Amino acid sequence: MIALASNLPDWNTLHFLRPEWLWALLVLPVIIAATVYRQRRGDAWRHTVDAHLLPHLLAAGPRRRARWPWAIVLGWTLASLAMAGPSWRQQAQPMFQPSAPLLVVLDLSSRINATDLPPSRLLQARAKVGELLRTRQGGQVGLVVYADDAYTVAPLTDDGSNVALYLDALSPEVMPRDGERADRGIDWATRLMRQIGAPQGQILLVSDHADSAAELAAAQARSLGLQVSVLGLGTPAGAAYRDGSG
Repeated sequence: MIALASNLPDWNTLHFLRPEWLWALLVLPVIIAATVYRQRRGDAWRHTVDAHLLPHLLAAGPRRRARWPWAIVLGWTLASLAMAGPSWRQQAQPMFQPSAPLLVVLDLSSRINATDLPPSRLLQARAKVGELLRTRQGGQVGLVVYADDAYTVAPLTDDGSNVALYLDALSPEVMPRDGERADRGIDWATRLMRQIGAPQGQILLVSDHADSAAELAAAQARSLGLQVSVLGLGTPAGAAYRDGSG
C-alpha cells in the first residue's frame, strides 16, 4: 500500500503547459443548454401524447439520441484538457536574469594604436574585454565597434565565449572610415537594447575620448533605463599614433 500510494500524482503540482486551451471549456454551457432544450422538447410529446401512441409518433432510438449530446460534452471536455497539456512535473524557472544585458562599445579609431599602454591601447583593450567576457556570470553580452560609424560585431548572446572569438580580428584597419564618433557607438548600442525589449541594460564604452555628443547620447540611454559606464584607455601623457592620413 505504501509503494502504491507513492506512485499517485501530487495534485498540488498539477499545472498546464498550454493553459490557453482551457478557454475552450467556455463552449460547454452552450452545448449543455442545447442538449437540455432538445430533451425538454422530446419530453413535451411524452406528456401530451398517450403512451401507446408514442412509438408510432417518435423516431426510433430515443435513448441513443439522448446519450450522444452528453458524449459530445465529455469528449469536448477531455479534448480541451488534453490540449491544455496537464503535467505534474515542474522545472524551476528563474524569475529574473542574474545580470542585465551588457553591450561593450569598443573604440576602433586610429587613436587606439597609441602605445602609451604597452604594447598598445588596442591590445590592452582586447585583453580587458576578453577578461570581462570570461569572468562575467550570467546575462547576455554583445559587442559593438565604432570609428566614424558604429557596427555590430556580435549581437547579444548568452555565450560570452562566442563574442570573444572576434576580439583578435579587431583593429582600426577593419573599419571603413576613421573617426571618433563615440556618440554613434552609444546610440547603436541603445538601439540594440531596445530591439530585444530589455527594461534594463548596461553599456560599457571602451575608449580614450568622449565629447559632448557622446555625453548627450549617454544621457539619452540613461533616460531609457540603461546604465552607461566607461573604461578609459591611455595615460595623461598620451603617445603618438599614426592616423588614417599617415
